[in-house]
Amino acid sequence: MLTRPGVNVLRVAECNLSPFGMEVIMKHARLSRTSAPRVFAAVAALALLTAIAGCTMVGDSLNGVRLKADGPTSCVKDCNDFYKGEYDQEQKLHDANVEACQVLEQPDKGTCLEAESARHGAAMEALGEAKVECQNDCHRQGSGMAG
Repeated sequence: MLTRPGVNVLRVAECNLSPFGMEVIMKHARLSRTSAPRVFAAVAALALLTAIAGCTMVGDSLNGVRLKADGPTSCVKDCNDFYKGEYDQEQKLHDANVEACQVLEQPDKGTCLEAESARHGAAMEALGEAKVECQNDCHRQGSGMAG
């Protein structure tokens, strides 16, 4: 067998006959000492390339879906913001209705103000309950209750 550094050498094993009477020749390949570091370097380079390519920074909404869930904190803030606007609209409506009641003569004025006060109280209570339900829904998101 000839061996030279840096050269792959094939060896031919003895010829054997198979059970079917055919000649079988086996060849063994041997890695030289210089090819092992090249293989290791290629594998290391491939691993490094995969690691770098796998860590690409993207925005939270690359495809319209948030990559990380902010959890209930963001959802509760959204509820608070939405219902603050609803409370403000109800307060403006209440103020306008009170002004409309003020131009009426007594006893209609008193009846109008009482009715508006009751309407406003019921509306504010309903908004408060809806806000609490919205916040509670934030804590139930992702609880595994689907289908």
